[in-house]
Amino acid sequence: MTFPNPDTRCEDCGYVLQGLSAEGGCPECGLAIRASSPEHRTGPLWQERPGPRAGLDILVSLIRNPKPFFRTMRVDGSNVYPRLFLLLTAMGIGVGWYIGARWVYRPGPGPALIQTGIVVLSVVVLSYIEAVGVVYFSRRRGWRVTYRMAERIVCYCSIAWAPAAGVIGGALMLNADGGIDRAMKSLIGVWGAWQSIELMVLIGAVAMLWFEILVWIGVRQTRHANAHPRAPHKAVRVEKTSPGVET
Repeated sequence: MTFPNPDTRCEDCGYVLQGLSAEGGCPECGLAIRASSPEHRTGPLWQERPGPRAGLDILVSLIRNPKPFFRTMRVDGSNVYPRLFLLLTAMGIGVGWYIGARWVYRPGPGPALIQTGIVVLSVVVLSYIEAVGVVYFSRRRGWRVTYRMAERIVCYCSIAWAPAAGVIGGALMLNADGGIDRAMKSLIGVWGAWQSIELMVLIGAVAMLWFEILVWIGVRQTRHANAHPRAPHKAVRVEKTSPGVET
């Protein structure tokens, strides 16, 4: 299929580029039309060859400069590998939680494993809740972020749950024996258990900001994304021959 085609949009402003020269610029925002070609969406490496190096590349990209990561993220194909990334991330966070709990306030192995399971499940469930919210918001804005694209974005952004889990888990563990209650009471004078709960909620909300920011950046960089056109299916004609007859 030629580029630009009837489905091609400018990836900055969403202007339909059909009928324009690929060597020109978008009439709406001036972005080079070539910059909206799906040939630039070739990554990440994890999408083709999952492994430690590919996972580290995602982490470094999302920390240093997430915009190019999402600008070059493929928006077509299977989500099997992004789901695998989410699952491995959730399990890694769960292992960290288990080690931290056993080290700080030393619950029994059973309770620690139950907490770990809840943490892993929470990372997965909250990520998918975010994906549903992204699709709803995108439809209201008229963007092209499908559920598959939203799922892929939150799967890669799930790495941002790690510091959130660390901050929230650290606060909960420090307050397991009332440590935060006592510390705040000595500083302020009047401090009740319900105030510690409010403090935990505030800490949790702040800790989740990195995840929310990454998802927002991902949505902004893919809201008008152009997918690779599927190769046309070619039917293969098989001729039947009789034994001993050449064709």
